[in-house]
Amino acid sequence: MKVNKPVGMSQGFFLLILTFLLFQSLISNDHTFIEIDRLPRIDPDYTDVVIPPNIAPLNFLISEPGVEYKVEITSEEGSPIRLQSDKAKVILPLKKWKALLQSNPGQDLNIQITVKDSTGQWMQYKPIQNTIASDKIDSYVAYRLINPGYVLWWDMGIYQRNIETFEESAIMTNRVTNNNCMNCHEFCQNDPEKMMFHMRAAFGGTMFIQDGEISKVNTGTDYTMSAGVYPSWHPDGNHVAFSVNKIYQSFHSVEDKSIHVWDSASDLVVYDVQNKMITTSPKVSTKRMENLPTWSADGKTLYFISGDVPETGKKLDSYHYNLMRIPYNVTTNEWGEVEMVIDATKIGKSISWPKPSPDGKTLLFTMSDYGYFSIHFKSSDLYLLDLGTKHFTRLDAVNSPHSDSYHSWSSNSRWFVFASKRKDGLCSRLYFSYVDSNGKAYKPVLLPQKDPAFYDTFIKNYNKPEMIKGPVKVNHADLIKMAHQDPEPVRFDPAVDVDALSSATRMVREPADVDDLDALALPYAADGR
Repeated sequence: MKVNKPVGMSQGFFLLILTFLLFQSLISNDHTFIEIDRLPRIDPDYTDVVIPPNIAPLNFLISEPGVEYKVEITSEEGSPIRLQSDKAKVILPLKKWKALLQSNPGQDLNIQITVKDSTGQWMQYKPIQNTIASDKIDSYVAYRLINPGYVLWWDMGIYQRNIETFEESAIMTNRVTNNNCMNCHEFCQNDPEKMMFHMRAAFGGTMFIQDGEISKVNTGTDYTMSAGVYPSWHPDGNHVAFSVNKIYQSFHSVEDKSIHVWDSASDLVVYDVQNKMITTSPKVSTKRMENLPTWSADGKTLYFISGDVPETGKKLDSYHYNLMRIPYNVTTNEWGEVEMVIDATKIGKSISWPKPSPDGKTLLFTMSDYGYFSIHFKSSDLYLLDLGTKHFTRLDAVNSPHSDSYHSWSSNSRWFVFASKRKDGLCSRLYFSYVDSNGKAYKPVLLPQKDPAFYDTFIKNYNKPEMIKGPVKVNHADLIKMAHQDPEPVRFDPAVDVDALSSATRMVREPADVDDLDALALPYAADGR
């Protein structure tokens, strides 16, 4: 700072005044403090986490009593972020945050918090040390927002969020389609230009968005028990594997079992998008419960789960699903032989939502005590399978005492997103976990919001998150217009020997008896409530 010497002032007196001003400046900026030998409590819990180098600012609340707060965020390179306020809410500047992260891939990110109490004493906590990953995450995530339980469930929509900022936009909401059910959105290899989702009840059908073109089809046929339900898009962009299901839900008076979603029958089919044809095989349309298909990274293998058929008098919580796979050539329509990958029944568990990583090395799945609709089970945890060794590991650093499920991979196989109810036990939120090249997964990061208190009052569920490389740019007027039209029918593959298929494929079974008291079984629309 340049100080001009007043006319007539002696050199010695001027130096004395200048020294006094500098001393006063140092005193005002040099607070003595007491060192607190623990980390500060912040909400969300952004401590000891690995964060994407392209994520939006991790704004947080300081959950320590005080009248003034100082925050300093530093790394190896770049300018630190310094904030001081009488508010415990920390809102980080976007440009400075981005600059700091982009300058320090692979480095530590330190957060130093100092709090002044009501007596004027400053207390400095141990610094929070996070790590900035070198690997970016896909810039967008798509999800459905739906109210928990059965409160206003008819108000729902499929949304997308820019992970690098706080921008959220609707892809489609049911306010324009008579409050029908929308579910099971899916993308081809994280590509926002290739998307599909179902609509149930009013304006029912499956919507396809492909490179700006929109279509609507009815994937149900005379030889399938339902239209397509749970989808997986083949890497070629022209085939989608579906389960076909007869789904029911039971309501119980037993604690922690208030809702249970289950199938009375299920099979697998493959839909040829270009030719609008459904095909299947007796190998994946048996009297067992084939469900939740998902393609391998190279598109040569179809993974799925398989369970026993519900029987009268048998409790629903005794049903378990194993992980299976079968080779399939979409070009020649040739099926291989079914192979067991994990026999979960031997360990008294049930597998659901298998998701191979894009690099083809691992498979992420959920395991719970029973069934497959893991969003309702506190026992639902995430596991990682090494596809080379077939060794699987529970991701201890990722899981919580509440439901952890509905996961999908970023396109580089270094990140995955999942839905968890860990924050309040009621609403599912989105979390991102880093997986290094050795298959080690790290403590997850909650999807940041501009207002760090956002989740305290937002009570909708984030449902079925899917990572995508950019935004879905569909023309909304065209999408709504197509949604209101009748779906185009598809045909069943005439080469399939329908007599060789299980009776479950064509026959609507009645739900099995439920012997839990006060339970009510009702048809279900696979909408994840």
